[in-house]
Amino acid sequence: FKLLFVLLLFFTPLFAQTLPNTLSDKIEKQQLYNSKQWQRILHFKEGKSEIDDPKFFFSTEGKSNLKSELKATIQKLLNDSSDDENSTLCRYPSRSMWILEQLPELKKMIKIPQCHAMQQELKVLNAKQITLILASAHINSPASAFGHTFLRIDSDTTTPLLSYAVNYAAQTDEDNGFVYAYQGLFGGYKGRYSIEPYSKKLKEYSDLEQRDVWEYPLKLSQEEIDRMILHIFEIRHFYADYFFLEENCSYNLLWLIEVAKQNGGLTDKFNFKAIPIDTLRAVERAGLIQKTLYRPSKRKKILQTAKAIEDIPKAINFAKSLDYNSSHIEHLSKAQKADALELAIHLLQIRHSHNEIDKKTYLNHFIRVLKERSQLGKIEHAPIKRATPPKEGHPSSKITFTAHNSGKLSARAKIAYHDIYDNEAGYISGAYINFFDTAIDYKNNKLTLQEINILDIRSYALQDAIFKPISWQVSVGGKRVFNNEFNAYLQAGGGIALGNDKIFGYATLTPTLYYKESIKQSLSANLGLIYNPSSGVKFGILSKKEWFKEKEYLAIETIEPFITYNVTKESAIHLRYKKIEEKEQMMFSWFLYF
Repeated sequence: FKLLFVLLLFFTPLFAQTLPNTLSDKIEKQQLYNSKQWQRILHFKEGKSEIDDPKFFFSTEGKSNLKSELKATIQKLLNDSSDDENSTLCRYPSRSMWILEQLPELKKMIKIPQCHAMQQELKVLNAKQITLILASAHINSPASAFGHTFLRIDSDTTTPLLSYAVNYAAQTDEDNGFVYAYQGLFGGYKGRYSIEPYSKKLKEYSDLEQRDVWEYPLKLSQEEIDRMILHIFEIRHFYADYFFLEENCSYNLLWLIEVAKQNGGLTDKFNFKAIPIDTLRAVERAGLIQKTLYRPSKRKKILQTAKAIEDIPKAINFAKSLDYNSSHIEHLSKAQKADALELAIHLLQIRHSHNEIDKKTYLNHFIRVLKERSQLGKIEHAPIKRATPPKEGHPSSKITFTAHNSGKLSARAKIAYHDIYDNEAGYISGAYINFFDTAIDYKNNKLTLQEINILDIRSYALQDAIFKPISWQVSVGGKRVFNNEFNAYLQAGGGIALGNDKIFGYATLTPTLYYKESIKQSLSANLGLIYNPSSGVKFGILSKKEWFKEKEYLAIETIEPFITYNVTKESAIHLRYKKIEEKEQMMFSWFLYF
């Protein structure tokens, strides 16, 4: 009898064509296919899975039929006699382990493979802690204009560079910002999860010297960490259509956390957009963040070092040159000399990371300067002031209600993200992005569409003694000009910005094309001064002079001082005076963020 049982056990996977009645009855009785965890494993939301790769499903109806996919998966486990890495259990460990937990009797009916490769990878990862990483927004990088989040798998929290990163990203080499934005908005790319060394992930950020990094260790038990890792192993083989505003890097990390915790609610909150800072707040509201760690950008470290010697041109020039003539800094104090050498080391590293110098030249200079710096011994530096954490800034969507002194009422709404009138706390000063910003007026019982900004980006990148970035802006949409007629427009231009995060000014030139029946052209000179005296108050004065070619170079001048005061993180009051030629307006606005 025992031998017969063993033979039956061995051959059951080969010949099972339908589910045993005991399994079918239990599945129906407990309605396992409606389990929330089964839905999370399939990334199932609003009646269908968000995984678009047909290879992810065993049932032809699996994308939209939970029962069909569960039964097909169990059938696959029963029929699978493979003992290698291509077996169902090895390639689909997340769903397989969950099914075996719900149906423990199934373990006696299937062949359990060794999964050597998966076991080896688990050993290498040795996951003991999961940390949510937010690299702050970098407006010159289309893929990271709102920031970027990924997970870090830590085996030892004291050596993060030896850890591994879990990333979700669009699969593309596209570096044209407009093409990327268009394809990303409409699901033109495939998104995939990946696991790679954390050090390699950091190197991918050619712009990392501009970006602060925030680390949030998550409150996960070892069992929950293991559950997340198995799900990553399964899901990384398949793609989902990537949507820049919704099904993006930040949103898809939430699925991993939900599967780990076996409770939902995180993804449910995001139906039309998922901005990194908003998903971060959702994780915080769920009580999953242990603490906040801040790693300032290399740019901030460089400017901190340069600040002590900014009034010594020879020291700055020494650090920026490539000859490193020590005679230029011999007359300096020990501390100043150390700052000049440290600044030289930082700039050397940036040049090498940007491929401005070859590796041999880099190493020769690096070793020489480092040796000279080491001879000066340890010198204490003032700590870099911690920036306002991104999660403490305003939410990324906004509705504005405005009362005008003329009796007119207006309202505008935008999907995302941060404009020049918003408080800067938690955001990058001088970096403004508006997506789908629409304004309407109400007067004399009549509604009038005033403006639609499909996309409006302004990058007022601050120049300093070390970095000399160009400021730029681009905008596309429709608004009322030329005797209050609604025109489509495309605007782009550039200039400079000077100052610091607290107070800065900018000057730009922006050519504009307008279209209604025919193309019209203009050129604008723009000046602005922004002052952020505290985290809750913002002052500004904006001015513009626009010359219209089709109107015999008619020039229209606009001046616009304003003040914004944050009442709460979700609301602010805004007072603005606007003068366009001889017309004057006073506006009182209420900002509501969500």
